[in-house]
Amino acid sequence: MVAEVDAVESAEDCIYWRKRLKRSLKAVAEWSKEHMHDTLAEQRRGLNQKLRGHYQYYGRPTNYQSIWRFYVAVRRIWKQCLNRRTRGGTVTWERFAHILARYPLELPRITHAWVK
Repeated sequence: MVAEVDAVESAEDCIYWRKRLKRSLKAVAEWSKEHMHDTLAEQRRGLNQKLRGHYQYYGRPTNYQSIWRFYVAVRRIWKQCLNRRTRGGTVTWERFAHILARYPLELPRITHAWVK
């Protein structure tokens, strides 16, 4: 009986965290759209603030895979945003890799230690 209750609670938690992730990514996409024509340095600064805040809130030792997925999704959103602002040419993944080399985004990191 207890295992069934735990399974239901963990399934509800999973749905809750999935919704939170979608909401966070939607907020990043809206921010990116509003700041599409800022310089790359300004865009990187804003995205790094958002990534840092996400890592500080969700950066538990068991949650690394989720914050990595958030990081990858933010990179994809930034690439799409840069793709929309270019006239004529598209930003390929190779070109975006050069942009990331010059304006790197913060990598995911664990910010909360295990509680004893």
